[in-house]
Amino acid sequence: MKNDISFIPSSIGESVSYSAGSIISKIIYKSDKLLVTLFAVAKGEAIEEHTTTKEAIVHILEGEGKFYLKDQWRDFKAGDYFYMPVNLIHAIAAKTDFKFLLYQF
Repeated sequence: MKNDISFIPSSIGESVSYSAGSIISKIIYKSDKLLVTLFAVAKGEAIEEHTTTKEAIVHILEGEGKFYLKDQWRDFKAGDYFYMPVNLIHAIAAKTDFKFLLYQF
């Protein structure tokens, strides 16, 4: 892992694979100010309700699912982004296999 993040290629999602019944994560970049993590979530899996400790942006790379934000579920698909302020309660559920980048700052 490099600490020079001048470029994240569009093919970054290929660096993690799906595993049935699992959620896989890989740290792409880490510094004092930014943490970028790539997730691969298998169809039917979920990340249960929790809160953010930092501001965050979620970028959906592929697949579809539902994102719980501000007391309501929202559908998402590849290309969507979500912003989360500190202490926001949120959750994710996979309709299909999906991958996303989580930027915490």
